[in-house]
Amino acid sequence: MHGVARRPFKRVLKFAQRNDSATMASNVRSSLLYQLLIHAHRIYSVIFFFALIFLYFYKGSILPYQYHVRVLELLIILAFAPIEAIRLSWGTRGNLTETPGFLAFSLLLSFPVMLIHVYLAIFQNYVLLIEAILVGISGVLVIVETVVGLAVCATLSKGIS
Repeated sequence: MHGVARRPFKRVLKFAQRNDSATMASNVRSSLLYQLLIHAHRIYSVIFFFALIFLYFYKGSILPYQYHVRVLELLIILAFAPIEAIRLSWGTRGNLTETPGFLAFSLLLSFPVMLIHVYLAIFQNYVLLIEAILVGISGVLVIVETVVGLAVCATLSKGIS
């Protein structure tokens, strides 16, 4: 009787071993590192955008600005938000669906985002220290995401071997 009870357990164990080996050889090519970077940057971008808006109004009330310069800086800050949101959304979609097209468009949008960062860090009328730090952190995140995104795009563009 004791030997009869062991046989079903051995069958279950063999079945579990076969399923474990089948799941080990998956063809998932999306990048966890890239997804974590995008997720962290999405949270940081929201904080960054509201900090830029707050600093814009702070500088406008304290520092002497010409009207056209102030309007231009507001337009640049407002243009940053949708470009960054689309870039992060397409990067997420391209990574999770393993579609190199969305990932490539996300990488293309990294260049206007970097240009906006360069403007905010260097070419603004007045740059506060906290603003330079915030822009520097965001710029480093964009550069790292772009480098990792290029590697992921190259991986996704290859055929499945």
